[in-house]
Amino acid sequence: MLNLPDRRILLRWMFAVLGFMLMLRPQFVLASVLHADFWGTLLFGEDTPGYRSFMAAAKLYFVPTALLCWIAAAGLRNDKRWSYGVGICACILLLIGFPGLTIAGAIGLYVLIPRSSRPIVAAPAPGEPSTDFWSAKRKSKAQPIVLTALWILAFPLQVWFSAYARRAGMPGWHPAWGWLWFGGFILVNVAIHEAGHAFAAVAAGYRLHIVSIGPISFSRDHSRLRFRFDPTRLFENGGYIGATPVSDRNQRLKEIAVVAAGPAANALAGLVFLAVFVSLPGTAWQNWWWMAALNAFLGCGMAVTNLIPLGYSDGTMLLHLIRWTPAGRLLLERKRVSQMTEAAEACHGRAAFDEEIEVREAMLQRALSFGKDNAFTIAVCHQALGTAYLLVDDWPAAEVQYRKCLACAAEISASPGLAANAWSGLQLTSTRRHRVAAAGPAYAAAVAVLEREKAAGRKAIPDAVKSAMLGQAHLRHGAFREALREFEKALLTGPDGPRGIFLRAYRIRSKAVCQLQLGDTEAGLATAQSAAGVYRSPAIPLDRRNLAWENLADLGYELWRVGQPALAIDRLREGISGLESGGAGTVGARYRIILAAILRQLGRTDEAWAEFPAEQAVCPARRRGFLAERARLHLAAGHQGFTIADCRELVALWRAHPDAPAPEIACAEALLAEACLAAGEFSEAATLATQARDVLGPWQHPDAASCLITLALARWQSTGELDAARTDEAFHLIESAPLLGSAEKQRLRQGLESRLDTARRGARATDALPSAAA
Repeated sequence: MLNLPDRRILLRWMFAVLGFMLMLRPQFVLASVLHADFWGTLLFGEDTPGYRSFMAAAKLYFVPTALLCWIAAAGLRNDKRWSYGVGICACILLLIGFPGLTIAGAIGLYVLIPRSSRPIVAAPAPGEPSTDFWSAKRKSKAQPIVLTALWILAFPLQVWFSAYARRAGMPGWHPAWGWLWFGGFILVNVAIHEAGHAFAAVAAGYRLHIVSIGPISFSRDHSRLRFRFDPTRLFENGGYIGATPVSDRNQRLKEIAVVAAGPAANALAGLVFLAVFVSLPGTAWQNWWWMAALNAFLGCGMAVTNLIPLGYSDGTMLLHLIRWTPAGRLLLERKRVSQMTEAAEACHGRAAFDEEIEVREAMLQRALSFGKDNAFTIAVCHQALGTAYLLVDDWPAAEVQYRKCLACAAEISASPGLAANAWSGLQLTSTRRHRVAAAGPAYAAAVAVLEREKAAGRKAIPDAVKSAMLGQAHLRHGAFREALREFEKALLTGPDGPRGIFLRAYRIRSKAVCQLQLGDTEAGLATAQSAAGVYRSPAIPLDRRNLAWENLADLGYELWRVGQPALAIDRLREGISGLESGGAGTVGARYRIILAAILRQLGRTDEAWAEFPAEQAVCPARRRGFLAERARLHLAAGHQGFTIADCRELVALWRAHPDAPAPEIACAEALLAEACLAAGEFSEAATLATQARDVLGPWQHPDAASCLITLALARWQSTGELDAARTDEAFHLIESAPLLGSAEKQRLRQGLESRLDTARRGARATDALPSAAA
């Protein structure tokens, strides 16, 4: 289905075109649109005082109407709330312009009145204004006012073109579709502007990623040039380029040249069109003089207005770069951070997640060096670093980074995409850490941001991405039907190219998880196989092949979490094989640990040991996960001494973590308590289990259940009585855990029952089991 442009964009263009026609072609509007001569003669008679007054009023009517149209267009472009009121006033004046302008006024009122009265969905509370220098420049109030005034003042120049054409004997301009030509020529001059930036960037040695001109964009994705036409931006007249430097040498001079090239290209094009215009009289092309005149006017006008040092403009950037102010140095620093972002993304594509963390930590330190003037980049770096920590299962560090990002309240409020990513990341970390009190509010906040963007019809986040992110939030919250609907919407559209392949595969695998959670096993398994096929696709570039294998292994882990062990093991083994053959052995080791944990829980301990990675293959960031699983394997094999040694090291590593996370320390102590109990150290087991339960209980963490079982068994060993109240409480805690799926609850129940059964068997073997525990 074709996505049509937002009605706000169409309305903005209607106002801009009408303002142009009313000021630039008043005689055409007066004669051909309003038919003022006909109505004046009909009402007052030809050439009477009333007729002349009527015509004067009609001409005077153009000025306020055109100004209000332009102001409304500027407000709609910047999504200002007041633009709806101004637009309604402009539409009321347009209604008076019977018959030609009345229709436009009626359409405008039809669109604006419902929107102006519509409440903003879950509007964020106003906070402190952003301290970020360049973000504040993007919100300049003076810039649209001054630029609109300059364009109005420049219209006499177009009158001069018309007068010159008449004196030179060239024909008049009376195109019936002049407003379409005007819109097209704006895009032509925007293209010239962006081409100037792009050519200068390439000449300066920058790596050019994208050139966007209205609805058209050219991008380079993994050495492939891609063309995209976005119908939702059909009436957009802006443009931009994305380019990053490859070195720091002469960076300031290069950036000055790249920024200045856009206005310079417009100025040169304007002068060329002016030369063409003055050379047309007496030639066969003189009937088309208005094309040259209009492009000369637009080219020179764009050159001048872009050099005005107001707001976020080429002129402002040039001013600070040339004067070498702190803002100019900050501008270059952002270029360097974007250069580091490319390096981090390259690491991500190779599944070199440890290297990615190092690069992103360095990015954050560079961003922090500029303080509050660089607030937006700091917030982005915190969010990106949090996402990088997720990839090595460092959930506490990830949560810290997401919370620091969300602490940048002004930047979060101004950037829906950043807000949605940060809240979504916080929801994930809270879910994986079983932090019930934080997961719910993070879910509600992420959904509120995304629903608000959908209701407002804004394109800051693409529609397919909004649906996918909403589905992601619902899935983690356990709202599987809502999640399934959103993922099915997201699959209808989406970006192409290598990045689009990964996004599509993620949506397919998430759809599979929803289907399996809802009990549609056959469809869910078929969908999961489809997602696996996407990850094996030859269309995935070689430099992202490891990432595809990592995603395939992660699909196996998700299938295990929803209760499909056979397919999970197959996908994990396939992903691990691909990672290890691609040189990503440390990531493969992470999934070997997961695979060993699955086999252990299935009772296949020998297979688990065979799959378990060698110690030297595990990177330092994943040593905690390695020790935790090796301890459980030793415990299952009855190697209590090895288990206790691994658990003590695990506790020490969590205590040495930069954030010293209490829940993770408590989980490690709970495992150590279980090992001490198995080794007969009942007093230490009870002490460790008690202090771990005191931390994990308020979190509603499922490991608190293990602590309760340890305490119950330790008491039985000491007193001969099994504490049934504690065992019941442990099972109730698992049953009521809001962040666990049904398959996970079943496995945890089986684990607790297995511990109790083992204790009973041991007690029967020694004829020491008290009757109350039978």
